[in-house]
Amino acid sequence: MSKRENTRVHLVSLGCPKNRVDSEVMLGHLVDDGFQIVERPEDAEVIVVNTCGFIDAAKEESVDTILELAQYKESGVCTKLVVTGCLSQRYAPELAREIPEIDHFLGTGNFATISALLGGATAKVGHDGCRS
Repeated sequence: MSKRENTRVHLVSLGCPKNRVDSEVMLGHLVDDGFQIVERPEDAEVIVVNTCGFIDAAKEESVDTILELAQYKESGVCTKLVVTGCLSQRYAPELAREIPEIDHFLGTGNFATISALLGGATAKVGHDGCRS
């Protein structure tokens, strides 16, 4: 059994229908690569938040959700918090500065790399401002 098969992931999808589709694609990649998807964030070793960042209300909801889920890094079994989607694409440097609990950022163009990222990739800020 690989480490991936032991890794429990919880994903929250916020925003538009495109985000829901992107979230489904990410979940498909994770399942195909042996990650276990869990319904409750308190059961997850990795929490992924697929964000929206186009209107102020969506930005606020995304930030509030990230902050809420970041608490599981202190109180739960969560070891990684990953932020994906539009907010991550547009504001990764600001989010990294303001919410240090975030371990990785994936923009809208590289969400399909989620399995590789969680499989042990080192976080770094890329040319698009997103950690990969």
